[in-house]
Amino acid sequence: MRLPNLVLSTIILFVSNFIARILGFLYKVLLSTYLGETYLGMYHIVFNFLMICLAFTTTGIPTALSCLVAKRKAIKDNHYSNVLFISTLYIAFFISMTMSLVVSLNSKFISSKILHNSDFSLLILAICPAIVIVTISNVIRGYYYGIKKVKIPAISQIIEQVSRIILVLSIILYINDRFLNCYVALLGVSLGEIASILYMLIFLYKKPYFSNKYTINIKEFYNSSLETLKISFPITCNRMSNIFLHSISSIIVPSRLVLAGFTYYKALSIYGIISGMVMPFIYLPFTVGSALVVNLIPSISQEMALNNYNNITKKINYSILLTLFVGIISSTFFYFYGNDLCLSIFKNQLAGYYLKSMCLIPLFLSLNQTLSSILHAINKEFIASVNTVVGMVIQLVCLYYLLPIPKLNIYAYIYTATAVSMLTCLLHALVLVKATKNFKH
Repeated sequence: MRLPNLVLSTIILFVSNFIARILGFLYKVLLSTYLGETYLGMYHIVFNFLMICLAFTTTGIPTALSCLVAKRKAIKDNHYSNVLFISTLYIAFFISMTMSLVVSLNSKFISSKILHNSDFSLLILAICPAIVIVTISNVIRGYYYGIKKVKIPAISQIIEQVSRIILVLSIILYINDRFLNCYVALLGVSLGEIASILYMLIFLYKKPYFSNKYTINIKEFYNSSLETLKISFPITCNRMSNIFLHSISSIIVPSRLVLAGFTYYKALSIYGIISGMVMPFIYLPFTVGSALVVNLIPSISQEMALNNYNNITKKINYSILLTLFVGIISSTFFYFYGNDLCLSIFKNQLAGYYLKSMCLIPLFLSLNQTLSSILHAINKEFIASVNTVVGMVIQLVCLYYLLPIPKLNIYAYIYTATAVSMLTCLLHALVLVKATKNFKH
C-alpha cells in the first residue's frame, strides 16, 4: 500500500469511526437518563466483563486475518484468501461458542463470586449471544480490511450503532423498570451487530470469486488455521491485557472504594460517573487511532516483507505525528473545557472535575495504541506485550492499595491510570527507537 492510499483508507475509517463514536456517545448519554447512575455502573461492569470474553476472540484473530489476506491479495491469490477467511470463521465460531456456553452455564457463579453481586446473573445471560455475534462480525470486517475494501466495514459500524440505538430505545421507552432497561441495553449489543453482519454479507455474496458453495479441504484448513493462530496469539495477548486491565479495574474499583468509607451503591455511582460520563470523552480521540491502526499493521507488514525500510520509516513518522496532533488537541480541550462540557451535557459537575483531572490520558493512551501497533507490524509483538503487561500489573497493584485511602479514593484511579499510560508509552518508544536504528544497518 502506498502512503497516499494509507492516508485515504485512514480518512474513510476515521469518518466512520467518528460518526460511530458520536452515536455511541449519544447512546450513553441516553442510557444515563434511562438507567441512572447506579444501573449505569451495573451496565458498565457487565459490559466490561463482556470485553474480557471478547478479548480472547476479537483482538488477534481479525488482525492476523487482515494481514494474511492482504499479502495474498498482493500476489492475486484469491483462492487462499478465501481459504484463510473460511478457516478463520470456523475457528472464531468454535472459540466464541464455547466461551458463550461456559459463561451462560456459570452465570450465577460469575455474578456472585467474580462480580460480587448476585443481581448480575440475568444481565450476564444478556451478553452471551454477543460473544458469538460480535466475534463473527469482527472476522468479516478483518477480511474486508485485508482485501482493502474499507468502505463496507466502515459503513457497517455506523449501521451497528444506529440499529442498536433504535432497537434499544424503542423497547425501553415502554419499560419503567431500570433493571430491565439495563438488560435490554446489554442485549442491544447483539441486535446491533446482527444488522451489521447482514449488511456485510450482502456484499460478500456479490463477490464473483466467492460463491456460497465455496469449500476447502482438510489440509488447507489445517495449514491456514495454524498460520492464523501463529500470528494472532501474541496480538491477542497484547490487546487482551488492555481490555483485561480495564475490566478488572471496573470490578475492583467499587469494592475497594467501600473501604475508603463509601457505601457500595455510592461507590457504584462514582464509578458510573467515570465509566459512563467521563470515559466516552476520553475515548473520542481513538477514532483516529482506530482508523490508523486497522490500515497501518497490514501496510507496514507488507513493506517489511519487501525490506522497504524508507517507506516503513515514513509511515511510522506519519502515524506518530497524526496521533500526537489529535492527542494534544484533545487533552488541551478537556483541561480547559472539561467542566463546562460535562455540566452542559450530563448536568453533572463532578464528572467535569474528573474529566479535567484525566486530561492527559487521551494523549498517552492514543500514543500507546499507535506505538503498540507499529511494534506488532515490525515483529516486536513480544516486547510490546511485555510492556503492556508490566503496566497492567503496576496499575492493578496501585489500585488495590491506593483506592481504600480516604484522601485519595477515586482520584487514586485517575492518577494511577495517567502515570501508567505515560510509563507504557515510554517503554514502547524506547523499543521503537532501538528497532528503527537497526533498519539503517
